[in-house]
Amino acid sequence: MRIGSIVSGVTLCGIIVTIGAKGNAAGTRAAIPIACSHGPEDQKHHAVVTVPETAAPESVFKVRVDGVDSGKISHTGLNYIFDMSYEWMIPPGTELVAGSLKIVPNTGSPNVRAGARIAHKGNAVQMMLPAHVEDGSHYTPPSFEFDLKVQAAAGATISQKFKSYRVMANAFLVGNVETTCDPKPKPFPVGKTRIEKPADPPAAPAPAP
Repeated sequence: MRIGSIVSGVTLCGIIVTIGAKGNAAGTRAAIPIACSHGPEDQKHHAVVTVPETAAPESVFKVRVDGVDSGKISHTGLNYIFDMSYEWMIPPGTELVAGSLKIVPNTGSPNVRAGARIAHKGNAVQMMLPAHVEDGSHYTPPSFEFDLKVQAAAGATISQKFKSYRVMANAFLVGNVETTCDPKPKPFPVGKTRIEKPADPPAAPAPAP
């Protein structure tokens, strides 16, 4: 995802920030088109979210999002970015399992690991990174996980969706400027889990005559 010009009446400086997430080979990779309050058009947020292909009614499954290096964050006038936040929907047909929100230990780069937190916010899960990422540096968001309990009946499809991204930037002369980015459409589907009734166990063999 790219966040470009910071505007305050006129464009005073430009900022390019690359943000992403990736998972393992079982995840679903998506290039999510986004519209941001500052910056160029036709931006994308790249993410890989790991969810199971199938689950049974009343079962519990895990959602995981892993971080990836942002690439160099640098532009004339930029001091640092901070207060990055990412929101992912709790899909209809599921319930967030209490106590399951977790930032995976020892993931993410040290410059954002401190203070990172994850919270239940309305119908979404939000990861927040309050730390400063200085101009000219890199960062990797920590990985996070949460569990969902299936409430939908067999035959339904649970769709995991990306809701929004937000970042604050501190720049010379401008001070602090907030940029918000919404996917198109909002929320944007990135992975699906089919709800299937478990197969019946094999019939017991007939007794010998």
